[in-house]
Amino acid sequence: MTPTARRRGGIARPRTATFVDARSWVFWTFVLLAVAAFAQVAPLVLESLLANPASGALAAVLWAGYGLVFATALYQLELFERRSITNVLGAVAWGAVVAIGVSRIGGPAMHAIVTQWLGEDSPWVSAIAAPLVEEPLKALGVVALALIPGSRIRTVADGAFYGGLIGLGFQVVEGFLYTARTAALAGDAMQTVTSMFVLRGLVAGLWSHAAFTAIAGAGIGYFFVAVAPAWRRWGVALGTLAAAMILHGFLNSPLVPGAPVMAALIKGVPILLVVLTTLRVSHRREREVFERMARVTVPDHLVSPADFERLSSRRRRGQAREEIRERHGPQASRDLLALQRAQLALLVAAHTDGMVSARAAEAAGRVTSARSRLAWSVAAR
Repeated sequence: MTPTARRRGGIARPRTATFVDARSWVFWTFVLLAVAAFAQVAPLVLESLLANPASGALAAVLWAGYGLVFATALYQLELFERRSITNVLGAVAWGAVVAIGVSRIGGPAMHAIVTQWLGEDSPWVSAIAAPLVEEPLKALGVVALALIPGSRIRTVADGAFYGGLIGLGFQVVEGFLYTARTAALAGDAMQTVTSMFVLRGLVAGLWSHAAFTAIAGAGIGYFFVAVAPAWRRWGVALGTLAAAMILHGFLNSPLVPGAPVMAALIKGVPILLVVLTTLRVSHRREREVFERMARVTVPDHLVSPADFERLSSRRRRGQAREEIRERHGPQASRDLLALQRAQLALLVAAHTDGMVSARAAEAAGRVTSARSRLAWSVAAR
């Protein structure tokens, strides 16, 4: 579990509300890297916009919308806790600025090394060079967030969540740069923007950088939260990073010939299976963690094991609200929703900061109040 406080001179200092922690050297390293990388990324974005303003603007709108839709989807997939927007933006910024900016320096160097090894005409150069640079850079963002207590990485699923956001940020900026630059050199710039967006965003993008870094992020989350032996934690972290690099190389490889759209769809099947398996396992482990909290740590009058059964998935929470709506009316359903949110907040606080923490005490008070309001709503019918 991520520590709830760090100590200096024997005095515990509280966890910050977000990853923004002025006392953390990791946070300031994050900031310095972001500033330096922005100096690399900003001119590329500006040049891509100005090369053909009309097609550049269209590419920017499409990719920005794409990022917003998928970031919202990832945010909604959080099973037990809604992350602060600051933490979400921080993860996206690492992928969109830091990883892109540093890869613009390391990428050409790695490309030159692989070219010397394989030869200039080899179709495998990008399939090998790009993953070796981009995947470790994105994974470092998950490591950075895990080292800042305010990020609250406390389960494997948290690592996958932050990894997905980091990969999405990288994917959006890289997709925009490729799309805008290719369109500026094409005869029909606007049509090229649409075609590139469909291929890189709607087809290959569904199993691209967000998927790769979610896989690596799950392994990094396991490294930081598991109580397994060190060799196993290192093995899982490095193994998932290697898997992300291999899948990235596979997507870029010439192994599947044919039309780009069909090739991307065929390559996407095994990638999608791996990422779905990763998410399934990470969410199952997360449920086990909070089920144990409800059974062992949190008092039954606040969250009992039976309560957790109804809290353990969105489907069960929705079914419970629908049942109480049919029996006792819409107000009771709204009160049950408030109770569910308070109980989830209590489980998260108890796991992250401890049951005796101020955050858990506040959440416990909300649970008690919400349960009373629900009892009144039920009694009124």
